[in-house]
Amino acid sequence: MKKIVMFILLMVILPLNVLATDFSLNDTDMQITFDESEWYVFTPDNILDNPELEELGISYDYMVDTFEENGAYLDAILFFSNSDDYIEVFVRKTRIEDVINLNNYDKSEIEELGKALAEEQGADYEVYQNDYSFVKLEYQDMGFYLNEYVTVINGDGYSITAQKPYEFVNEDELRVKELIDSIEFDVDESLKEPSRVDWYKIFRYAIIGACSGALIVAIFVTMKKNKKNNED
Repeated sequence: MKKIVMFILLMVILPLNVLATDFSLNDTDMQITFDESEWYVFTPDNILDNPELEELGISYDYMVDTFEENGAYLDAILFFSNSDDYIEVFVRKTRIEDVINLNNYDKSEIEELGKALAEEQGADYEVYQNDYSFVKLEYQDMGFYLNEYVTVINGDGYSITAQKPYEFVNEDELRVKELIDSIEFDVDESLKEPSRVDWYKIFRYAIIGACSGALIVAIFVTMKKNKKNNED
């Protein structure tokens, strides 16, 4: 596979922004940046006749089903050399009726959201703020370790979920944070917030129910199944 460790050498030779690619996700208000020397990045718009799917032994139909069944708009994976460890990142979105933009709330109110989400998921949480406001969750689900960032933009709940089969070390955390800091949203400032928000009701049934938690239909899992079938 091409996207392992050579990144270090390339970064010595090339300017930092040469390898960065912006992915504007259709049907969302979100753009995120990946270094394609490290990451395989798939969206519903780039999987048709994509040679990297063939390289990984993943079918087009499988990826279509993955996106459709999970409400996902992006699936990206980074492999570590000489290891079965990896980081896989998903972007999911769901409609939220009673919150417009999380940035419109102060930190104490966002803390309420964090508590509601953490309580539901059995997670540790913190409020993370750059140009936008996120609740960051750390927990385990379906055998994966998760590092998940949740926000609301223009009435849509976004979950950017990084999952690993092993615990996140500091370097992993920094990689995910770099992705989060690269995100840009097209925010509609004209949209008005409701007068009262019930965080527990909204996020228990909306965020948690629709676009949070691990995805077992991960690329690496499918690759292992394909490899086993080819060996049988």
